[in-house]
Amino acid sequence: MQCDEWAFYRCKEHYPRGHKEFRGPFFNVHGPMDTMSWFSNHGVQLKVEDDGRVFPVSNSSASIVDCLMSEAKRTGVSLQTGKVVTSASISSGGKFALKIQKLMNSVEHVEANYLLIASGSSRQGFSLAAQLGHSLVDPVPSLFTFKIEDPQLAELSGVSFPKVRAKLKLENIQRHLPQYTQVGPMLVTHWGLSGPVILRLSAWGARDLFASDYKGLLIVDFAPDLHLEDVKTILSRHKSQFMKQKVHSSCPSEFGLVKRFWKYLLDREEINDEILWASISNKSLASISSLLKQCIFKVLGKGQFKDEFVTAGGVQLSEISLKTMESKIHSRLFFAGEVLNVDGVTGGFNFQNAWSGGYIAGTSIGKLANGEFLGRDVSNLA
Repeated sequence: MQCDEWAFYRCKEHYPRGHKEFRGPFFNVHGPMDTMSWFSNHGVQLKVEDDGRVFPVSNSSASIVDCLMSEAKRTGVSLQTGKVVTSASISSGGKFALKIQKLMNSVEHVEANYLLIASGSSRQGFSLAAQLGHSLVDPVPSLFTFKIEDPQLAELSGVSFPKVRAKLKLENIQRHLPQYTQVGPMLVTHWGLSGPVILRLSAWGARDLFASDYKGLLIVDFAPDLHLEDVKTILSRHKSQFMKQKVHSSCPSEFGLVKRFWKYLLDREEINDEILWASISNKSLASISSLLKQCIFKVLGKGQFKDEFVTAGGVQLSEISLKTMESKIHSRLFFAGEVLNVDGVTGGFNFQNAWSGGYIAGTSIGKLANGEFLGRDVSNLA
């Protein structure tokens, strides 16, 4: 697969908002391979998961933070903390007039030739963009876990599944909402369900989940690589081989389920703890098969700890030139990262958006500033 094709594949598969706009040269300028090479060259070893997610080998975000801080210090970048840019406007001289609130309530007024807003999902960045005339797509949470009220399921906190197929059906009395399906790992928590497959569902369905007040049905297939008839066959074969064993204590290995979760499924089907495989009816085997392929959980809300760490929404991409990340409304105003209406699933994709956009914006600003210094025409940065 060519680099541009691979970048588009990642874009389409992993960016619920922004993937259409990213069909252009966005990732070709500074794409995923460029980012991975940069970190590798700066001493951070990376690993790529089967589903394309990229993490440091250390499994610690500190590896990334420490690397960036070290490089900022080496190149002389000035980091100023304890300050908040509270307002931005265009001065009479055509520069950006910024009001900066500092500690002890002191205020600083500065003017800037160029302004890059890369404030993530902070409301501060959205406010500054609006002050400068940009329209916003209302931000809503993305990448969160599902709250499931099921005491028996809660007792299985920590149980994980390497691969399930999960379908999300949402409730909204005002309009029909689409269904969402994802395949991947899933984790049981003490408040509900989490893991990559749930986070991806929350990302792709972020706006519709918000519209449905985070209520709906989650239908999980715990044997996604098997047809229903295959599941029935496995159960029937297991019955004939282990007739003298209790059903609760003997789970077919083909399903890859831990015993605690196998017991949970049997309890949902009201299968007696003492029943032997020899005594279980074909009707019960059929109901267990159906539950394995279509286990329904009622979603009652987001994770109770407000654990979302990405928002869907922000500055309209139609108002930005993705070749330079410059505003189409004000020249010399640039945007990068999640302040735009772009968001990705978990696994480094939101970082990639920020780093690609930041690279393009920084390079564009550098060309403009250098062109002005040398007195050259750099109006065509592309």
